[in-house]
Amino acid sequence: MLEIELKASIDDQTFENLDEKLKGRFIYLQSLEEEDHYYNAPDRDFKKTDEALRIREIRGTEKQSCLTYKGPKLDALSNTRAEYETPVDQAQALHEILNALGYRVILAVRKKRLEYGGTGDLEDVTLCLDQVENLGAFIELEYVAPDHLSDKEREGVRDRLLSLLDDLGIPRRRLVRESYLELLIRRATSKKSSQGS
Repeated sequence: MLEIELKASIDDQTFENLDEKLKGRFIYLQSLEEEDHYYNAPDRDFKKTDEALRIREIRGTEKQSCLTYKGPKLDALSNTRAEYETPVDQAQALHEILNALGYRVILAVRKKRLEYGGTGDLEDVTLCLDQVENLGAFIELEYVAPDHLSDKEREGVRDRLLSLLDDLGIPRRRLVRESYLELLIRRATSKKSSQGS
């Protein structure tokens, strides 16, 4: 499958006020706590290849886990990429298997997520409001498409998501292309370099 995603950083005030703007367009689905453990491969550096492999542990009405692989980003504006995901019954056993195969955890990303489903002409769009530990608040708009979507169709979906972001009053300058993992690594790196000076 292909995940076409836009993400923007938002301040706490915008986070609180979005609820009113979502009425009539999105319905609240669920509140989740997610912990993502990202891995690096023994044979290549996922940071250099722009790939991601993670085990996500989700706590909502029930506890669940999944293994996700994300391929390289496909354009310069969004987080669009191929994504393959499968449920996992025993996350700890999978952690141990990956570790035995030489995969190493890079970092854990923790967030609280409010998930909304689109209605009407937006029924194929998922909207998430995230509070990411050590990063702040974000909005994500996501459309899941088949792998065979043409470049033109993919760009059309991306433009539709950009228009929706505009309608919600989120300035495009707030768009973030990096993953939460990349943002946390950059933050840690800049902290280390400022402490070293």
